[in-house]
Amino acid sequence: MKTLKVDFATKISQFEKVIKEFQLRRILYKSLFRAKGLEFEEYRHFEKDEDASSIDWKASLRAGEMLARKYVEERDMDIYFVVDASKSMFFGSKEKLKAEYAAEIVAVLSNLTLDSNDNPGLIMFQENLVKKISPRKGKKQFNLIMRFLCDGENYGGNFDINNAIKYLLKSISSKFSVVILISDFIHVKKEFKFDLNLLSKRFETIAIMVRDSLDEELPKTSQQILIEDPHSGKQMVVNPSLIAENYKKNVKKQKEAITRIFREKGIDLLELSTGKEFIIPLVSFLRARAGTFAGGGK
Repeated sequence: MKTLKVDFATKISQFEKVIKEFQLRRILYKSLFRAKGLEFEEYRHFEKDEDASSIDWKASLRAGEMLARKYVEERDMDIYFVVDASKSMFFGSKEKLKAEYAAEIVAVLSNLTLDSNDNPGLIMFQENLVKKISPRKGKKQFNLIMRFLCDGENYGGNFDINNAIKYLLKSISSKFSVVILISDFIHVKKEFKFDLNLLSKRFETIAIMVRDSLDEELPKTSQQILIEDPHSGKQMVVNPSLIAENYKKNVKKQKEAITRIFREKGIDLLELSTGKEFIIPLVSFLRARAGTFAGGGK
């Protein structure tokens, strides 16, 4: 298999530029990785070279000087990127395969993790575990994560989210852990709801859905096309013009069911398309998770 095309350097640069422009690094990081691990300790003097988002404006007004909030952080966090490595992700009708798109998302978030002195790790899953990189710090860790994600040999087979979640529940012991699930979530059975509930109660959990445009609707053509289920291998010759509407309706129904399940379990879900840039939607998603904290204490 080929090596995936992943322009992680450009994506990291773009992401860093956006969060710098909006002065959101502290807000985004805390909202993403520390939502269950922060405890306010005291106010402290605000330093000139700090991110202004840490300022508590109300407290500063009362005190007559610039004050920032200081938090007690129990310990460094382990961030597990759990990536769907099935052959469904090794597909793309646009510039990027879903697997390449997902790898770039992992790149910007794992770089943010390392910059914030926490520990990114990687779990690639099909029906069973494909690759695991235990959470660690350092540039070598980032390079190893990207090497595994860019290796086409690591993709194939089907994805069993039930087995993936069961594996996470057994293998992750530290409560100071965050789980980020990245998949197209196309072949997901309702039975995973019970284990998903356990996962969300034990760890801060986030889901990112990566879809290709052909996952959403069939091409507009009068010619017959051959389609194949990447999980069962079954093939069928169809006329898109005859089934396109039903295909689109079924996709919408399936996505709504997945969204509802994640919402019921208290897990935020970000939906992305490989035909569109993810930087702004990702930043907006993180800012939304921050809620009122995104106002920097205003």
